[in-house]
Amino acid sequence: MQQQFALEEQADGTHLLRYAGYETREPWWSSPVYLGPTGPDGTLGLVTKAEAAHYTKDVVRSGTEEAAAAVKDKDAAVVVVGSMPAINGRENDDREDMSLAPSQEALVKAVRAANPKTVVVVENSYPTTLGALQKEVPALLWTTHAGQETGNALADVLFGDVNPAGRLTQTWYESEADLPSILEYDNIKHDRTYQYFKGDPLYEFGYGLSYSSFRYGELKRFDDGYEVAVTNTGKRAGDEVVQLYTHQRVSRDKQPLKQLEAFQRVSLKPGQTKTVKLKLTTKDLAHWDVTRSKWVVESGTYDVLVGASSKDIRSRTSLKARGETIPARDLSRVTRAENFDDYEGVRLVDESKVRGTSVGASADGAWLEFADAQLGSGATTFSARVAGAAGKVELRLGSPTGTLIGTATASGTGSVYTYETVNASLSAAAKGRQDVYLVLSEGQRLSTFSLR
Repeated sequence: MQQQFALEEQADGTHLLRYAGYETREPWWSSPVYLGPTGPDGTLGLVTKAEAAHYTKDVVRSGTEEAAAAVKDKDAAVVVVGSMPAINGRENDDREDMSLAPSQEALVKAVRAANPKTVVVVENSYPTTLGALQKEVPALLWTTHAGQETGNALADVLFGDVNPAGRLTQTWYESEADLPSILEYDNIKHDRTYQYFKGDPLYEFGYGLSYSSFRYGELKRFDDGYEVAVTNTGKRAGDEVVQLYTHQRVSRDKQPLKQLEAFQRVSLKPGQTKTVKLKLTTKDLAHWDVTRSKWVVESGTYDVLVGASSKDIRSRTSLKARGETIPARDLSRVTRAENFDDYEGVRLVDESKVRGTSVGASADGAWLEFADAQLGSGATTFSARVAGAAGKVELRLGSPTGTLIGTATASGTGSVYTYETVNASLSAAAKGRQDVYLVLSEGQRLSTFSLR
């Protein structure tokens, strides 16, 4: 018996997956899917939980018990845990949580109980919540899946033949509570990554220890960047990774708390001092201006910070940049809906099957903010290109529930790729410098609009 998948596009742009009487809506990774018999010949397919195949586990031997017995009364123990690239370290495998697998945690605890001098090596490709483990074991060492020489490299570091100088290229969080839903991809709005996260991470971006210690001098300006004297204050030769960050104090837009601009690895003998030069020019301070779809450097004061990580800042100064002031939005021009300042209840979607980006409403009352718009002596007409479900587009001032200045009604196009132009007359309140909000109906897609 042959079963086939059926993928049906819905009016709201999502898809419905059907298989052997089972159906689930996109995104299917958020719905429970089970494997079980779908016919009398034993053919397997997607079924309900009650119909799924069930297995029992029979423990023949315990690797955890064997590991604990092996390290008892030894000088030290090394436990390697983490992920396997072919199993749970793949791009198409979403973790249900950020902790180690329960069996790995049990292994570490058993070995630690048998031998207090336990070193835990974490080998994986993503951040893991290791807060409890960090407190329980005397040493943690992290590595990526570094290839066939990984074992030799780890041994060199653990035995002290090599002085490590690796740095994290990710923020490691204390728990999942520090992060939004796995389906939420907006790092800026939801304060993700070292650039926007306001909490205390387990290990910050740029973090890394070595067998040496380093002292930083005063951060000074030179022709096209900054320089700082770094001294090895330890007893061993080692490498320090000097990192330069910036922060824009005042901006029209939400700015990173810190942003890495440059870094340099420097090798130093015990007691040796070197001057590290890191390039930073005014154009490096640019960010994307959604009001005009261009890179811009705003005039103002920028903090310049140097240190051993994004959190371990050793020296700082400031820079006054001559740039420009972002003008008020001109919504009389055709404005792409994707160039909003803030939003709720929407997602970026394809404008057509060929190119372009629209904004799709996931629920009634979804909204877009276009901040600091100059409506002049008064805008009288609203015009927009919409597709998808029937509904209305409300225009409000100040907030999603603020003063209503106009409503455009869409009859519905029957396809998320077929657009119609809707219009509305605006009230006399549509004037001056305002924060304009567009409030959408569920299933609508908005491509472009203007207020004239």
